[in-house]
Amino acid sequence: MVTNMSEPGRGMVAKILEVARRRWVLSLLPFLFVITAGASLAVFLPSLWTAKARIIVDRQTIPETFVKSTVTRDPEALLLTLSQEILSRARLMKIIEEHNLYPELRRIKSLDDVVERMRRDTRIEFLGDDRERAPKTIAFTIAYTTTSPRVAMNVANELAGLYVAENVRYREKHAASTSDFLQSQLEEVRTRLQSQERKITEYKEQHMGELPEQRESNLRTLDRLQQQLQSAQENLRRANERRQMLTQALAEVDQTGGTALNAGLGGPNPTAAESAAARLSLLKQELTQMQSRYSDKYPDVISLREQIAALEAKMAAKPPAAETKAAKPAVKSEVKEHRPIPQNTYIQSLMQQLDQSTVDGKIATDEIANLRTQVGIYQRRIENTPRREQELALIARDWESTRELFRSLLGKRGEAEMAADLEQRQRGEQFRIVDPASLPDRSAGPKRGRLFLIGLVLGLGVSAILVMLVEHLDTSYRSVEEVRAFENVPILSTVPKIVTEGDRTRARRLFRLSTAGVAIGLLAIVTSGFAFAHNNHGFVAMLSFEPPPAWKFQKQIQ
Repeated sequence: MVTNMSEPGRGMVAKILEVARRRWVLSLLPFLFVITAGASLAVFLPSLWTAKARIIVDRQTIPETFVKSTVTRDPEALLLTLSQEILSRARLMKIIEEHNLYPELRRIKSLDDVVERMRRDTRIEFLGDDRERAPKTIAFTIAYTTTSPRVAMNVANELAGLYVAENVRYREKHAASTSDFLQSQLEEVRTRLQSQERKITEYKEQHMGELPEQRESNLRTLDRLQQQLQSAQENLRRANERRQMLTQALAEVDQTGGTALNAGLGGPNPTAAESAAARLSLLKQELTQMQSRYSDKYPDVISLREQIAALEAKMAAKPPAAETKAAKPAVKSEVKEHRPIPQNTYIQSLMQQLDQSTVDGKIATDEIANLRTQVGIYQRRIENTPRREQELALIARDWESTRELFRSLLGKRGEAEMAADLEQRQRGEQFRIVDPASLPDRSAGPKRGRLFLIGLVLGLGVSAILVMLVEHLDTSYRSVEEVRAFENVPILSTVPKIVTEGDRTRARRLFRLSTAGVAIGLLAIVTSGFAFAHNNHGFVAMLSFEPPPAWKFQKQIQ
């Protein structure tokens, strides 16, 4: 057998054509198998239909300068929250059961797998939000993909309605919860403020008169009391001087026995006993007053007792006979009234003046004592005022901060109530369906022409690779020139291929068997393609597009 690896002088095209002519069966079979597989997928894969509903985000109708909304979340974050609620397991299972979605998948898969499949079939996409420029209206679409166009339309519209309703419910709930929270905080701060106010009131009542705002009044009162004290002391000094003068005058009358007095004045002449009795009565009155204020060891009390004892001894030593009888009724009257009544008007006037000066002195003394007590009280108040001011400042500082917090919370509570009312009237930021999902007019996948083209390219590639591999492994010579090119031996002759009738019979039998095998293989490929492609929505979705999860949004800036 003559073999050759290559033939010099022939072009690349000639070699390719020679190999194709010689290996046409080997190159045709892989191409047929691959193109048949691609065509089977293109024919048997189910069609998917996508329906889209467009939702626009309407801005707040009332300017925020008048009513500021308490729901200030970013639209993407808000949509993420709503998606977590709407695409929850319970919500999706209810939609799946209402529309009888994924019946075959529910028979072979768990409920979690079915829910996850529906999440993959649902897509949310932002359409506009240019933050760098003037704010524009934000819109987004909700798309659902399934094998039935009408079911896709109904499910997309139901999901869009859920987003609108859930946004209203979320905003109302959030605004109400904000208002309730501020109300509870306001009640707590009000209770704390009332407690601090009671504490301040109790402190002021407890230290009344020592408060900082009473300092000027205390100073003025202290000045007035000091002036009154000086006046009372002056009155006492004058009363004491007047009493001393009157006492001296009565002592002189006692010593002279009333002779000089009688010489200048008409009337009965006071006897020595009357003068001594009057003097003794005055000394005893003065002693009584002294004992009411001082103890028995006080020097003035001792002096008065000595004078009284000396006067009584003098009266007892010289009792005149003529005056003894006249003095008896006076003694009895003294015992009865503790004081003789002299007959001389001058002595009566002196004794009355002495009594008045004694009373004035007692009044002045009591007033001085009272004023000194009051002066001491107001001095202590003024001395304690700085300490009370510091203590009150500590209490008032907490009260001031609490009051400011209360005012702030009061204003915020009012704004939150207006915001809650705004949301209840649905005049805040709302979702509105501008384009409901309609019946799709063309399928979203698969791209059947693309699948057939991919099968054609893959078939050609597989055939070319297989032929090149076989040619590389084949080391036989196919012409005399190939032998002469690689072997340095003389060639005597060539023997042509002899085909007998048996060879033709075997060739025909082999051809029929090969044809049957190829047909069976193609049928197996078509059957496998149908089994794989029938209702294989996941593979169709993978070939058509790759939808992101529902909570991850594709953002397109328009």
